[in-house]
Amino acid sequence: MKIINSMLMRRFVMFNSLKRFFSKSQTQVYLTLIFLMVILYLVRSFLTTILLITIFSYFGVHGSRVIKRFTKIPYLLSVIFFYILVIFGVVMIFRFVIPVFTNEGQHLYDAIVTGLKEYPQVDQYLGHYVDKLNMWDKISTNWQKIVLNGLTAITTVSDIVMKVALSFFLSLIFTLTLPKLKNFGHQFEQSDFPKFFKIIYELGTKFIYILGQIIEVQLVIDFINTILMMIGLTVLGMPSAFVLGLMVFIFGLIPVAGVLISSIPLALIALSMGGLKTMLELIILIIVIHAFEAYVLHPKLMSSRADLPIFVTFTTLIIMEHILGTWGLIVGVPIVAFLMDLMEIHHFDKNWHQTKDNNLDNSNNTN
Repeated sequence: MKIINSMLMRRFVMFNSLKRFFSKSQTQVYLTLIFLMVILYLVRSFLTTILLITIFSYFGVHGSRVIKRFTKIPYLLSVIFFYILVIFGVVMIFRFVIPVFTNEGQHLYDAIVTGLKEYPQVDQYLGHYVDKLNMWDKISTNWQKIVLNGLTAITTVSDIVMKVALSFFLSLIFTLTLPKLKNFGHQFEQSDFPKFFKIIYELGTKFIYILGQIIEVQLVIDFINTILMMIGLTVLGMPSAFVLGLMVFIFGLIPVAGVLISSIPLALIALSMGGLKTMLELIILIIVIHAFEAYVLHPKLMSSRADLPIFVTFTTLIIMEHILGTWGLIVGVPIVAFLMDLMEIHHFDKNWHQTKDNNLDNSNNTN
């Protein structure tokens, strides 16, 4: 009898321990996060569309609220005005920027050919490397595979265009109907699992905020770096500064690693254009701009946010690229910042709760 009572007592104690463990708010948050990660894994084929909708919606809501605050027009009109501006900007890019980019690209090609003629040692090295690869033999023997890969690339590009267009349209619908969506979301607070849905809302809000803030700051830093780089390239006499600047801007969207990636083709072009002297001047220019970013722009714009060490950032990019592919280079740092904030290792923004309250007030004002 004593043995049975002892076993029952142990089970009772174990049951109470488990009950206390699962009743902890932090445990419930982590279990909800695991549940959301499982759901995202199951719909991983739609992750690109989900992330695009999230990013477009963040900037749509943020931009519309800025327009509403300065113009005092109703929220719906500010949303329509913001998206019209975005569409107008895209049209202007295709109308004016793309032709300039094409012409500059042709000038860059001509300049490279001229540079190779002026520096035959570089031309000989590249020719020796191409001959070693037997490129023409590979093309002649694998032309069918090359054509198939080209068709696959065209299909991939069209698929990306469709996803971007669909995500942009859905983000417009989301931004327009945000007040009604918030009212709809409040109904979940009256369900049988109000705390569960509240945790989902808080996790989603925090991640979207961190993702949007980091991308927003990275865009500002990248834009400033690109302007400075284009000015420096013009001073050095590099051809097609616009095209090279656009390349720097695209690679600059990748935190830290983008500078190194864009430096390689720039250095090779500088070597072919003006020799070793121009390449060294370009390297010095890159070091100066990167130092300005690291010691002035980054601390100024990323203060109290995801100020991760460079080693941690590189490791994050490598691991996340392996897990999520290209998207890992963009959302890897926000994911790490989100997890560190969730585990209270490093608070992304000390004014997070105040910002969240202000956003809720703003959303109420959109009604």
